[in-house]
Amino acid sequence: MLFGRSTECGHLEALLDAAASGPVGCILEGTPGIGKSTVWRACLDAARVRGLRVLETAPSEPESVLAFSGLSDLFERLPDGVIDALPEVQAHGLKAALFQGEVPEGVQAGQTLPRAVLSVLRELAATGPILLAIDDEQWLDPASARVLAFVLCRLRHESIAVVLARRSGPRGTLAFELDRRFGGRGMETVPLEPLPMRTLKLLLEERLKRTITRPVLRRIYQASGGNPLYALAIALELETRHSSGDRAGELPVPRTLSDAIELRLEHLDPRANAAMLAIAVLSHPTLAMLQAAIPDFALSDLESAERAGVIEILGGRVRFTHPLLASTHYGQMPVSRRRELHRRLAMVLDDQEERAQHSALGAEAPNRAIADALESAAAVAARRGAPESAARLLEDAARLTPIDQEAARSERMIAAAVHRFSSGEVSRARETLEDEMHDLESGPLRARAQIELALIRSDEPMAAVELLEGALADAGDDDALRVEIQFELTAVAAEAGRLGGARAHAESALEVAERLRDPELVAKALGGVVVTHVATGERIPHDLMARLSEMPDSTATGVYHQASTSGAMALYWAGDIDRARPLLERAVQRALTRGEEWDQLGLLLVLAQLEWEAGNPELAEQHRHEAEEALGEYEEGLLWLVTLDARFALDRGDVATARTKAEQGLAQAEQKRTFQHRGRLIQLLASLELLSGQPERAHNRLEQLRKDLLANGYGPAGLTRSAVWSDDIEALIAMGGLDEAEKLLAELRDRARAAESSHMRALAARCEGVLLAARGDLAAAIEAMDRALAEHSRSRRPFEHGRTLVEKGSIERRAKHKAAAKQTLEEALAMFEPLGAQLWVSRARDELSRIGLRQSRAAEGLTPAQRRVGELVAEGLTNPEIARQLHMSLRTVESHLSRVYREHGVSSRSQLVAALVASSSPGA
Repeated sequence: MLFGRSTECGHLEALLDAAASGPVGCILEGTPGIGKSTVWRACLDAARVRGLRVLETAPSEPESVLAFSGLSDLFERLPDGVIDALPEVQAHGLKAALFQGEVPEGVQAGQTLPRAVLSVLRELAATGPILLAIDDEQWLDPASARVLAFVLCRLRHESIAVVLARRSGPRGTLAFELDRRFGGRGMETVPLEPLPMRTLKLLLEERLKRTITRPVLRRIYQASGGNPLYALAIALELETRHSSGDRAGELPVPRTLSDAIELRLEHLDPRANAAMLAIAVLSHPTLAMLQAAIPDFALSDLESAERAGVIEILGGRVRFTHPLLASTHYGQMPVSRRRELHRRLAMVLDDQEERAQHSALGAEAPNRAIADALESAAAVAARRGAPESAARLLEDAARLTPIDQEAARSERMIAAAVHRFSSGEVSRARETLEDEMHDLESGPLRARAQIELALIRSDEPMAAVELLEGALADAGDDDALRVEIQFELTAVAAEAGRLGGARAHAESALEVAERLRDPELVAKALGGVVVTHVATGERIPHDLMARLSEMPDSTATGVYHQASTSGAMALYWAGDIDRARPLLERAVQRALTRGEEWDQLGLLLVLAQLEWEAGNPELAEQHRHEAEEALGEYEEGLLWLVTLDARFALDRGDVATARTKAEQGLAQAEQKRTFQHRGRLIQLLASLELLSGQPERAHNRLEQLRKDLLANGYGPAGLTRSAVWSDDIEALIAMGGLDEAEKLLAELRDRARAAESSHMRALAARCEGVLLAARGDLAAAIEAMDRALAEHSRSRRPFEHGRTLVEKGSIERRAKHKAAAKQTLEEALAMFEPLGAQLWVSRARDELSRIGLRQSRAAEGLTPAQRRVGELVAEGLTNPEIARQLHMSLRTVESHLSRVYREHGVSSRSQLVAALVASSSPGA
């Protein structure tokens, strides 16, 4: 019977009723003994009455150290076929976590598992509402907590209710994340308050089966503070004293709940102590396990404990009725008896991880065999995707490593730090590695510690470079280790702004990898060489690209660094969007399937930028949103998002938002000393100032940025760097510095030729046109703009293409070529309007308003984009050809064409052509 919790139960029942339109959830929170588990169980009963599928776990303290014990409980009764329906690598990862199979070579269970669990929950929710319920969440094992935090914070429309019950106090991974991000808004906390005196009286009388006098009730209430477990412990002690002839008034009331529980346990038969100690420390205690671990155990030993309501026996399983009873009994036992029991349990348990854990708890001194067993158990935990457990086991192994095996101890601590980092415990991992480095002499082991610490500090590129350079010095003649270090240096040196060094490291890594004849190392190093070639402003090395394209992707290498991905990056940075896009899309899918969150995040961010520049804003926003979903706590990803948001806002004409985002990001980039992000954000701010009529401020930013880029080995090639040169040329022209602009233009032309980049040639020709117009040679300026437009048609970047059209239209207007200017500016509008680029739409319309030509009557109701589609139909272009020329989707072209038909009152292309010819004839 439930006493005094009608409000909380009503809240939970309303939550269950809302599960169909979920996700919904709450956290039941209160002090030990307040009744959380009772309310939680009532919620489960109410869910079953309503027909919800219930996934439940009620972990105990011993289970908190066993990887995925909570997840195994939740998924204990999955419908047949649900796991097998997952993508193969996800199915393998989930089966390994649930002890239903082994992880195949090359599959990263820790990365695939969260996606697999998310897929399973979504599949179950699609068949009907679910209740996912966790009692004593503070004892949920860290591996399950991490995976569930990932999964539950990504629910948005699924029919799922989530109910957690936990003790008050600092929150662990799951409760903390759900409180912030569940359902996109956070999870409500429902506190359980002490019971009022009248309700407590009903509870005690129901349990004791007799009336409680008011004076006694008042004493119990004052001592317990309305905590039902505390009150019941006092009442039961009172009952025991009363039965033995003691007067109630002489009862010493315990000052704490722990004191009350100790009093309760004192009355049990001493023969129960050994069995109860085993029950307290086993994850799944059974009578059979007690018989195996405890000499001369008999079921009668537990009679007094069962009769007192301290334990309960259900079938062959046995457990304490409350976690405090277990922890209190364990704490009462002498340390020597505890260790003896742990050693016994280590001999009879089947689970390797639990057996190793009890061996460690039973050890009295360093022991090589126990340390080796712990290390082996850690390897199993890591393969199952539980880095938290692997780290803890390795730390125990290091603690129990004999003093004459110092290198083995350090190796174990370094490996533990790697697993801590994988599980999200960044600070602890960093501290461990720094401590180990301090004590290690120069050599491969110290190099390994520096490599791992550099990876942890990758968001601080300069610090990471220093660590990796130190590792290179410590690696000696270990070629395999040197290749690994130089590969990492290739990436981090570029981020730190040392592109010349990055290229040198990539080429050195390739040379050594080829000497080692390791195909995977060769593929990674070759990818670094190709990418750094493009970033330094050179053309794509076609011979190396051909060789890279022939190399198979490896399951042992993260997707971001596989051969095909490196090729895609090089193509994108060289400006070849059409060839890069499908490679990047496939890479995203591989990362998603394999559960490689960090790689997926990076690839989605690149794709978002690519699609934005290609004129597909909706797709760009979709990739950006997916990247944010994959973000987690990756700080570097946050900086990428801020940079993207600033770019999107700028191109749409939202100057205020663009400036706020860019300044916010620049402050972060300066703090982290991330050269790449800093450069992108300075470039964005300069573009803002140029568009806002402040060319001097733009030039000041860009001049220094150009110097920094060149000093660090960068050329102006590619999407993110060439605009530094072109924007500065335009800023100089606006300032009247035509001769200086001419010198910079010559440099841009030379780089464009070296890079064989149509995008750069387009920018150079546009800058030439603006410069010629500033010098008064409008005819030559228009010719330059035509060359720019021809190059734009190859590079397929509508924002830049449209910008060139506006510049050309303005020059044509100044040259009194009104009809040509009108056509050019309307084409610019046709390009900018679908992109939502309001700033450039306004500029094009302003230029059009200065021409003074009148529209035909039929065209007056059309947008410039729709008019331009009609004109291209009249020129004989097909819909796909129009889509390519105007950088629109085929669906947009068809929609515009339908509107054009209606405005002109026609129903076919031939009729439209005739109508357009008629409307353009004199007198029309």
